[in-house]
Amino acid sequence: MITKIKIYHKFLLMIVFSILGYTFLMETQHLEAHKPFFPPSSSIKDNALPINKPNISQVFYFVLSEDNDEFWFKLNLEKGHSLILDLGTPKFDIYKNMYPDLTLYYENEKMNMDKLVEYNIDNKWGLSEFHEPFTNTYSWIYVKDRYSTPMAGNYYVRVKSDYKMDYRLWFATGIIEDFGITDLAKFAGNRNTIREFHTNDYEIENVPNAESEKSNFTNESEVSIEQSEVSTERSESNTFMIYVLILSIFIILLFIYINIRRNKT
Repeated sequence: MITKIKIYHKFLLMIVFSILGYTFLMETQHLEAHKPFFPPSSSIKDNALPINKPNISQVFYFVLSEDNDEFWFKLNLEKGHSLILDLGTPKFDIYKNMYPDLTLYYENEKMNMDKLVEYNIDNKWGLSEFHEPFTNTYSWIYVKDRYSTPMAGNYYVRVKSDYKMDYRLWFATGIIEDFGITDLAKFAGNRNTIREFHTNDYEIENVPNAESEKSNFTNESEVSIEQSEVSTERSESNTFMIYVLILSIFIILLFIYINIRRNKT
């Protein structure tokens, strides 16, 4: 009889841990499968940061400044590759009227750089707001686009700032979700680092007037409203799921406790 009770309790504990594991996986999915990286400076083409697995979802956090105003990425792509170009920044008020430059180049057979796509203050994709539930961070998204590569070879993405101040930015690319145990283990530390990246304030007195350097950037994209609504709905849905899972765990533990008390009597 005692053996059966132990087996029964082990079975219930397995259910509890399964629910906890499912909850953790639900939370990690909020990252939209982007592996986060905080790479060193890559301010010139010859020192471009190589993205060796361009199909894997990745996000790179970096800071541009007056002395270090460019960041370069290098990708070796096949013909017809659907290159994701996502560029954003923490949702600080001082960034709303600013706009960095994002340029995509192709290195031709003569080792010259052919400009393919360029986004800047005069050729804007739009401005939208994004809420990332797992880290509970908010971003302005400057660019969210895809580009089909016309030929195989080396491609370069250059992000440039014309502002005489620290400018926190992130660049995301790739679409395939590829997470291992090591990546999941790093999520807690990465989460804190990402939140710090999005919450540190700047010294306002050291910030130049963005309007004087570049024209005002107005939020005219209906996409921002739609994406904000989708993010809110997704966050509310996931929060509801977490409450349901917590309630389920409580009921299971209560059931185990009642059975233990009953068996003792």
